[in-house]
Amino acid sequence: MKKKITNLFAGLPWYDAAEYGAMILITLTVPIAWSIGVWSLIMLCLATLVKCIQRRRVGNSCLSRGGRAGLWLMIAYFALSAVSALWSSQPAEAWERAALMLPMLALPLAMLLTDTAYLKQRHTDALVFLLAGVLTVRFAVMAVRAIVRYLMGTPPSLLIDFHFDPLHHNYLALYLITAIALLYVVVERNWHRVDWRRWRWVVVADMALLAGYMVIMGSRSGLVILAMVAVACLAHLALVRKRWGVAAVAAGLLVVGVGATYLAAPKLYWRIVYSAEKMLAGEPGDGRQVMWQCGMELVKERPLTGWGSDGYWPELRERYRAHDFAEGYEPERYNTHNQYLETLLMTGSVGLAVLLMMVLVPAVASCCKPRRNLPMVLFTIVYGGFLMFEVMFGRQMGLLFICWWYGLLLAARGTETAKK
Repeated sequence: MKKKITNLFAGLPWYDAAEYGAMILITLTVPIAWSIGVWSLIMLCLATLVKCIQRRRVGNSCLSRGGRAGLWLMIAYFALSAVSALWSSQPAEAWERAALMLPMLALPLAMLLTDTAYLKQRHTDALVFLLAGVLTVRFAVMAVRAIVRYLMGTPPSLLIDFHFDPLHHNYLALYLITAIALLYVVVERNWHRVDWRRWRWVVVADMALLAGYMVIMGSRSGLVILAMVAVACLAHLALVRKRWGVAAVAAGLLVVGVGATYLAAPKLYWRIVYSAEKMLAGEPGDGRQVMWQCGMELVKERPLTGWGSDGYWPELRERYRAHDFAEGYEPERYNTHNQYLETLLMTGSVGLAVLLMMVLVPAVASCCKPRRNLPMVLFTIVYGGFLMFEVMFGRQMGLLFICWWYGLLLAARGTETAKK
């Protein structure tokens, strides 16, 4: 292990080693304590500044046009969200949100300003393994915690679902599915290598464990997005790699896995079926349906510029109170649970257009030869999907994670190139 760690830094100038060390700290700390990850971001900024001064050079030669456009679009989106405080009816809350979002601009800026040519495949793979390893350890800690609680008399029904892990279930699912998707890329690329034969099944087992972790703590949104990622991976195996047999076997194993999770956690599937049945009957099937309806009513009033950052809150709460929150929702606490809708409310159609381009431009560019970037495509499915079900940019635990992997996967040379 010591030798492998040494190899990661072998041959790197001290300023590149310092920058990569800060990247390791960000990857390590965000899934454990995102607030510590913010301090790691400060270290990355300092390392980047020192590197630019030392090399007397600013700019990243590794970025494709699509990657560079995506990073500038991310900067534009956050800047527009902050500027919208100027026409908000709640300026204090609006500037507080700006103070939350604007520091995250450091991540796309760092990837634009510093050359990441030193990042080889082993460097990006190591960060993926670190992310998966941290989440695996977190699962082990939560499992021990659940066992102790059970021995102290806690009913089994309170050991799973939202009680299993104190971290918000959708944010944790974002971390877990990102790790699963990126592990797929690594293991698929290295599957036939001789030195990987004893490790490939370990990685596959860890992917299954992380998927089980997500099911246990009960994120319906996560289950939907995990299914989307699974379909994308199967399509990649069959249509890009032409491994039809492997894709068929993987699909069969996936069906078995779904059946096993249904037996282990039927409540999660019941919540999905129950919501669908109510929606088909013309009733609110989920709190989000009511939230989205209320939000769209406000969007129709100011479709171009929106209400400004947090300026829609008084009106939104009144709309909530006018609707039937049959499941006990407290209107004072809940946003619309949809980043796209939240963007429309804050910055109108202009802001939504910037957000959609931020999501789609790098993804489309990543599908094209000669710089095909499968990790970025899968990550786009993950975070783009979660933006539909959660205001992921409303908390730093989502902001930091998304901005970090968005920038890294665009800037690193350790991506999948077109097959010759």
